[in-house]
Amino acid sequence: MRRPLLALLTGALVSVLVAVVSALAAPDGDGSAAPLRSGPPVRPGSPGTTGPPAQQPMNAARPELRPALDSNFPDPEIVRAGNLYYGYATNDGGKNVPVATAPSPAGPWTRTGGDALPVLPPWAEPGRTWAPDVSARGDGSYLLYFTAGRKGTDDQCIGAATGPSPAGPFTPDAQGPLACRDGKDVIDPAAFTDTDGARYVLYKREGDGKKAPGGLFLQRTTPDGMRADGEPTQLLTRSGDEPILVEAPALVKRDGRYVLFYAAGVFYSPDYQTRYATASAITGPYTKAAGPLLSTDGYGKQITGPGGADVVHDGTDSYLVFHGITKFWGGDAVQRSMYVAQLGWAANAAPVVRGSPVRYEAEKGRVYGARVLRDVPGTSGGAAVGYIDNAQCLVDLDVYAPAAGAYLVRIRYANRSPGGGEAAEHVLTVNGAAPVAVAYPPGGSSPQWKDATVEAGLRAGWNVLRLTYGSGFAELDHIDVS
Repeated sequence: MRRPLLALLTGALVSVLVAVVSALAAPDGDGSAAPLRSGPPVRPGSPGTTGPPAQQPMNAARPELRPALDSNFPDPEIVRAGNLYYGYATNDGGKNVPVATAPSPAGPWTRTGGDALPVLPPWAEPGRTWAPDVSARGDGSYLLYFTAGRKGTDDQCIGAATGPSPAGPFTPDAQGPLACRDGKDVIDPAAFTDTDGARYVLYKREGDGKKAPGGLFLQRTTPDGMRADGEPTQLLTRSGDEPILVEAPALVKRDGRYVLFYAAGVFYSPDYQTRYATASAITGPYTKAAGPLLSTDGYGKQITGPGGADVVHDGTDSYLVFHGITKFWGGDAVQRSMYVAQLGWAANAAPVVRGSPVRYEAEKGRVYGARVLRDVPGTSGGAAVGYIDNAQCLVDLDVYAPAAGAYLVRIRYANRSPGGGEAAEHVLTVNGAAPVAVAYPPGGSSPQWKDATVEAGLRAGWNVLRLTYGSGFAELDHIDVS
């Protein structure tokens, strides 16, 4: 139990003593003395520190976690052509590459009934056409990459085809696969054109045990995108905290950094997830994010196995398109439907997907008057913020929102009130707006880390969430914003 003696005083005497002690030696985030102040220090240029307090925008409700296309549309890809958006998917319903269209990335989406690749190349076996990727070429035509099974083998290879429009029909290259390996799969192609005009294709390549581990590869191509130019470069392999394998790469460049999205796991399992890594050069080295960007648990099991992600831009905003499992038929037989979510870019080109939680550790915020507690059992980052026991104590956290609207703020706390029989309370303020009380029920005889969830209105971009003392005694571990 962490309750300072000062907290036992009551009434006006508490207010006087707190003001004096805070002004003389308020501990900062590491417990050291801070300069004299008349209130919490304000970092120059901090979001939400200028202008009068105002209620934050709530004009956009929290997005419903529903498919944008509620049918089998796995490994989705979206491209924009004029004022129309085209979607493509793994083979389904007798179509090698099913097609859908919509007026915006968010929909409404309608399957056209067409097949972008009605005729397969001679080397390809019908029924094994996966993970299409469509991109525009400089001459006004379109390039389609696809995965297909090679006849007479169990191999999956990557083919290329060209077409006059996004709807096709695409004609496959007669020279054979773009990328293939005897006895090993090469799957999940994704086109990328760098700012210098160089064209590449990314893909997943099956490994050969310890001798040659599998992973994600980058292959430069000829200017038309049809043939390989040089040898491929391996970008990353599976890490120990990632399930089974990595696949489904998609690369974008943002603020001078390369952001590589990829899936981890097997597509028919609930632990299938989307991750990302970043690099300053296209060939790497790539640094992986600490955890999944999208996962079944992250979505509170409202979306299962979110993966196969790709990025689309509407000229102003970015969106992440991916699939989630909506039906299980047994074994690897599943229905995967297409989802589309708003995508924002925080510091260092870190992607933030609306609806998927982003974690902010309390001890990494700006801590005033309270103390950072190290080596605290049960915390996500190994630390917590405690001694939030008077009106001068607070934690400020900078939080990024892809779009203005309502978000869920899930606060991880432990009620440390004496005896565990008293409720505690913190006060949440967003960008200086009207404060909202967050109640923490009594902790019981063995207080554990628990969650309290409130809805908050955030503006697009950076926001400041402030948690201050309300009543009782509680510690903060982290907040999740989704």
